[in-house]
Amino acid sequence: MTLSPVVVGALIQAAVVVILCVGFTFTYMVEKFPNFGHTAIATVGTVVSYTLVRLYGFDPYEAIPFSILACGLLGVFLYFVMVHPIKAAGGREVTLTFAFFALSYVIASLVNIHSYWFLFNRGYSSRGFGLTNFDFTWGGYAGIFIVSLPLTVLLVLALYVFLTKVKQGIALRAMAEDEALAASLGVNTRAIHVLSWLITGGLAGLAGGIIPLWRYTGLDANDEFLVLVMAGSVVGGLQSVAGAVVGGLSVALSQKVLLSLAIAVFGISSAAYESLYPIGFIIVVLMLEPEGIMGIFGKPHSPIRTMRIRIKELKDLPRRTKEEFEAIVADLKHELAAHKPQGR
Repeated sequence: MTLSPVVVGALIQAAVVVILCVGFTFTYMVEKFPNFGHTAIATVGTVVSYTLVRLYGFDPYEAIPFSILACGLLGVFLYFVMVHPIKAAGGREVTLTFAFFALSYVIASLVNIHSYWFLFNRGYSSRGFGLTNFDFTWGGYAGIFIVSLPLTVLLVLALYVFLTKVKQGIALRAMAEDEALAASLGVNTRAIHVLSWLITGGLAGLAGGIIPLWRYTGLDANDEFLVLVMAGSVVGGLQSVAGAVVGGLSVALSQKVLLSLAIAVFGISSAAYESLYPIGFIIVVLMLEPEGIMGIFGKPHSPIRTMRIRIKELKDLPRRTKEEFEAIVADLKHELAAHKPQGR
């Protein structure tokens, strides 16, 4: 049985989104702010891979470790020049959020400059980066399809072992729960911060190295992936790496499923709204479970019961609104009657 190109693309996208969601969640767990520059760092990994392949003749899979290393070191650099100084100066999480949002635009501008440099000096396209022509095929499938799914599974298993069995991973979890308490127990919090940014950047670099082998990456790809990554992390629950895996997988696959349904019902024109479907998925999930999918396992209630409660609330809303309106009218009539002049 041969999988269709749509299914293959959906599975590769799911692998990429899961990797990015895990890195995004790592930052939130440790630093307590959403890193809006995470997908921009992944673009740096894409640029590193593309440059090594096109200019220096590297195999695309040989270039991926260099993307991981470059982005990991970039993550550590950003911790020392942005995160730590802002926190030391008393900056709050919202300050870091906007700082990294601005950083994403700085990185996007540098990527544009690098892309145009390729155009004027090497004659390559300036619209983005793509390495699909450098990939191998096996059994009729692109090599990145064969590699990305097992790689993502191995990565998730390795992270599970790291966070539950390795001393530094356990210390990272402890610091994510309560940094002051972890420091009082002897955890070197500075080293754990650096380690978390090294991992976060490395994950972004891994995703960045995979993306150009899967699809042609335009210069505006940051925004598209940022929506998917935020959706996956929020849906899964921002305080859990397992939630990032589940949320990323759910959002990536639901986007393609909802797109197919929309095309079947409304026609091909609905494909123009593909980026909106993850937002709709978020709304539905958070209506049923405000803490994300993983919140189901932390509460002694049934999600079906929660769904019934939400639906009942929606059904009761028009009736309650009518009753509240009638109560207001009755109060006004009562006040008017109380202030009406008495006849002689």
